[in-house]
Amino acid sequence: MTIFRFALLRGTRNPLTLLCTYILPIVLILVRPLWTDGGVGFGGISGGFSLLTIVTMSSAYLMSLSILTDKADGAIIRILAAPITMRRYLTENLAACAMPLLVQMVIVSTLGRILYSWSLTLSIAVFLCYTVLTIASVTMAFAWHCLFKKVEGNVVGFPLILFLTAFLGGLTFPVEAFPGPLQYAGVIFPAYWAVRGLSAVLETGAMNGAFWLGIAAMLLFSIAYLLYGGKRRII
Repeated sequence: MTIFRFALLRGTRNPLTLLCTYILPIVLILVRPLWTDGGVGFGGISGGFSLLTIVTMSSAYLMSLSILTDKADGAIIRILAAPITMRRYLTENLAACAMPLLVQMVIVSTLGRILYSWSLTLSIAVFLCYTVLTIASVTMAFAWHCLFKKVEGNVVGFPLILFLTAFLGGLTFPVEAFPGPLQYAGVIFPAYWAVRGLSAVLETGAMNGAFWLGIAAMLLFSIAYLLYGGKRRII
């Protein structure tokens, strides 16, 4: 069994993971008040996009817990003792964590166009933005796991990171409402750039420079997180 298949199976055994990854994204896109003009708004974008961002980050974390498990029980050392490189281990785990979420983003983008008459530009922008956010969220989870040797501290600490991301990243309030330098505190979180990118598309109806800046920033964060989660940190 390849690392990819094994990681995919382990990531879907947890009922909470199944709920966040396979059910909640579809449920959210079907709740019309979250996506219409009169819906609840967070951070300058509709409540549906904000909640979908939080669900995406939570799903990425839950799907990637197998890496922490491998680290905690010493399995990573045995895996790397075989003819398997750290690059292959991380790449296949990344693919296993991200693939289910990417499938959901295809469904969400398609249903948004059918149910809410999203333009083709908006549908493509949503898919691209959440695809890159998924990759950034998974790699951020990898980096987060590298900070802990035990599962308990990791699980307790991550909700705090999720709260800070939602608050400072502009998912709960527009960052323009924050005083002074606090407006830029969220730049260290990929969700901040996802909100900026989607807001630009929703305001202008085009994938302009602000949108692509958000995409580029999330990709750069993904690279940084992967570099941090290298061999020495994981072991």
